Amino acid sequence: MDLKQPLSFSEQVKKLKEHHVIIDDDVTAEEVLRRVNYYKLTGYTLQFRQSSDTSDLAGEHNFEEICQLYLFDQELRSLLRKYLEIVEIYSKTQIANAFALEKRTTPPYDQHYDERNYYNKDGFRHIMVNFKREQGYYSDSLIVKHHVESYGGKMPLWVMVELMSFSSVSKLYNAMYHTSKQIIAKRFSIGEKTLANHLHCLSVLRNKCSHAARLMNINYYPPAKLSSKFLRDNPSVNNASLFAYLCVLKWRLPTNGDKIALRKELFDLFDKYLGFIDLSLMGFPLNYKNIF
Repeated sequence: MDLKQPLSFSEQVKKLKEHHVIIDDDVTAEEVLRRVNYYKLTGYTLQFRQSSDTSDLAGEHNFEEICQLYLFDQELRSLLRKYLEIVEIYSKTQIANAFALEKRTTPPYDQHYDERNYYNKDGFRHIMVNFKREQGYYSDSLIVKHHVESYGGKMPLWVMVELMSFSSVSKLYNAMYHTSKQIIAKRFSIGEKTLANHLHCLSVLRNKCSHAARLMNINYYPPAKLSSKFLRDNPSVNNASLFAYLCVLKWRLPTNGDKIALRKELFDLFDKYLGFIDLSLMGFPLNYKNIF
């Protein structure tokens, strides 16, 4: 089967009109499409389509409405990146410090490189292959040069995590033995399985935010691990939703000040786009303010 024929920007405007998008100013629409990929922008029409097997819209929806949804999603990603960074730095700090204190007990203090200290040895080897790649991204940094010249390229774990992605650190935690996971999880005041899930969820959310992926109107994997009490009290919460992931983000922030600031900025953003966004498409229940 042939792939779709490429279209010029003006042809893309015409195609949107054919799918029943109301466009009052073709020039402005074309300028937007020069900046934002047609395929990305039309992702924000999914909620308006007649059915899942057509791009035609049901009812009247104008180009400005779609652009506002795109801008909201863009601002949401920017907002979340700030708080995900806080959680990432805190999580890396706790994991590296706790594991190093547990395992690095005798010279040369490089036990975190020993696969015998990990339950999932294949997983650990895969992480180290990835770390070599990540280390290569920073080959011109003083940190890497110093450890190559002075320590044959080996680094303390608290240095390694500075070069590792959040996803890699999440996988490193998952590769550890049960006892190590427990020690670390106590620092977060949650169980080891919950921490493993939350690290995974937040690394997924971070990747979506970093790569400009659409956050609304999608299901998230893995589903967030929510406590039995939380689910009993809030049966309408879908743990595969953005709302569930945002609850996890809030819970994992290290200070009450961070949590309050996230809540305020998030609700202010909702107010800004009040006439355009449908919070139910992000899994927000009617009583989301009380829950969050």
